[in-house]
Amino acid sequence: MNMKRSWDGYLEQQLKKPNVAKAFDEEKRVLRIGITLARQRKRKGLTQQEVARHMGTSAPQVSRTERRPERANVYTLMRYADVVGMKLNVNLIAKN
Repeated sequence: MNMKRSWDGYLEQQLKKPNVAKAFDEEKRVLRIGITLARQRKRKGLTQQEVARHMGTSAPQVSRTERRPERANVYTLMRYADVVGMKLNVNLIAKN
């Protein structure tokens, strides 16, 4: 069997479990932050080193922020967003 199909089938089965689906969705939302920052950095033609210089940090820290944004503090995310021409907007919404 094709490895991709095998993985897709496994993932489909796992996502039927409510706790797995919830964790998967949460992880996607977090990773989307880093992906968005990295894509915008590339659109602006900036390297991680250039972003780091503007932020007053190191290129490895910029890389970590892109890969694991949940470990970055809000100020780091705000500074990164500013460097690449974005604004960080965090919304807290009451649960029903």
